[in-house]
Amino acid sequence: MRRLLLAALAAALVAPAGARAADPILPLSEVQSGMRCIGLSVVRGLDIAQFDVEVIDVIDRGRGGAARIIVRVSGPAVDATGLGAGFSGSPILCTGADGVARNLGALSETIGEYGGKTALATPIEAILAQPALPPAATRTRVVGARSLAGPLTIAGLRPALARAFVRAARKAGRTLIAGPAGTRAAFDPQPLVPGSSVSVGLTSGDISLGATGTVSYADAPHVWIFGHEMDGAGRRSLFLQDAWIHTVVNNPVAAPDVASYKLASPGNDIGTITSDGPNGVAGIVGSLPPSFPLRVTAKDLDTGKVRSAVTRIADEGDVGLPSGSSPLSLAAAAATAEAAAAILDGAPARQTGELCVKVTLRETRAPLRVCNTYAVDGTSQNALAGPAATDVAAAVAVLESYRFGTLHVTAMEVGLRVRRGLRQAFITGARAPRIVRRGSRIAVRLALRHTGTGKRSSRTARMRVPLGIPAGVRTMRVIGTPTDPGSDPTQDGGGDLTLVFEEGEEGADDGGPQSLAELRSSFTALARPIGVVALLGGEERLLLRDPRLRITGEARVRVRVR
Repeated sequence: MRRLLLAALAAALVAPAGARAADPILPLSEVQSGMRCIGLSVVRGLDIAQFDVEVIDVIDRGRGGAARIIVRVSGPAVDATGLGAGFSGSPILCTGADGVARNLGALSETIGEYGGKTALATPIEAILAQPALPPAATRTRVVGARSLAGPLTIAGLRPALARAFVRAARKAGRTLIAGPAGTRAAFDPQPLVPGSSVSVGLTSGDISLGATGTVSYADAPHVWIFGHEMDGAGRRSLFLQDAWIHTVVNNPVAAPDVASYKLASPGNDIGTITSDGPNGVAGIVGSLPPSFPLRVTAKDLDTGKVRSAVTRIADEGDVGLPSGSSPLSLAAAAATAEAAAAILDGAPARQTGELCVKVTLRETRAPLRVCNTYAVDGTSQNALAGPAATDVAAAVAVLESYRFGTLHVTAMEVGLRVRRGLRQAFITGARAPRIVRRGSRIAVRLALRHTGTGKRSSRTARMRVPLGIPAGVRTMRVIGTPTDPGSDPTQDGGGDLTLVFEEGEEGADDGGPQSLAELRSSFTALARPIGVVALLGGEERLLLRDPRLRITGEARVRVRVR
């Protein structure tokens, strides 16, 4: 009889949200050890599965939002894997003597038990106490427990590159899960009912960043998920998404960074996450959050092939960047690295390229722009992916260093132009007039030899002799720019992607840029100087700059100054 009743209950729960009223709840005061209930969650695809839940005990019953319910789970849906990231928010329903199923609360944290069968649940009253539109941020955490939503998932990258970001996150003390390369699962928008899979999306599009969990309670159009905080940052403005569960990755150790988790892909953007508190995350189905496009375009200069990817970044500027930063840095670095790794279809170790970043802000009339060129003489494939990704992350870091107002990015564009081979020439000699006068302009002729072909050529440039240089015989040094070593982030030790995960120093003494004009200067200053310079009399003069050719090496010329 009990099995039939639970099956009927599960069938009712997967009905469209508008077909039934919100579920009745079971107050914590009525929760007792030994109660036999069911849990609901998705372990494959979209279908909600059920499993058995036994109430073991209640912790801190009298401490309101700090109370937790110890439960043990069993049944085919969880026996093989136990609980792990993605199960957070799975509702627990208990049927009383009156035959009415009531929502006790939701799974929220594991406790490190081998097998992952014992966990903590957050009482439903604490979850529903999280307002849909909170005025401020709060932070609370149950000591010793480990969130079942836990890490972010990144998707949209080729597997080797995704693993590189996972390693970099681990080195920086963060946890990241590599999701499937196809960022979005194709299915119709799903009604969010208790037990449905859900994703909190920081981004939407070709690069997906988000946390997967389960709907704990629904009272259309409002939903509550996770049963614990995401960042505990209060008011939020992120994508509310449905999700497809590919499988539950089995690791019964249940230790930090080594535990079972749901491998998931976000599906459809169906609303806005509006609230992130200590006992749950809340959202509203319907309108989407403010967002802006991140467009990364890569061009293969040898074939003319163009590859473009668009990711929408959730814009929390109007709610004051409650988590302290934007997902733009990680998303932009990931999208740039993917473009650099993909555009040449088997990237050689030697590449020449140019990267330009353009950011449009609501607060400035003209966009911010910066460009860097690369002449990569690496020892591995994807050698351009590492430096390009970190340069883009550095550009975002400049934006986040501005502390005297909230910047609203309206668009970010990254352009990458790459060709195979190294466009490089060595300085093999230099000539200048034997006698020069202070303050005069002189011609300096460079003898060059090109790598690969061995072709010889020359370039002539003019420079002004410093006025303050003492008279007499002097040595002028002509110095080129070395090639970039390059770094393949897919190899151990290659590409310092940990920079992407570093947070800015809070309360820095100089406060960062003091005005929008200084912000623009800092952004522009990210361009690395390249070219040939002349050193004479302790002063440096730019002699020649050619963005299409990296001129390296050094030569010396003796001149008599009068």
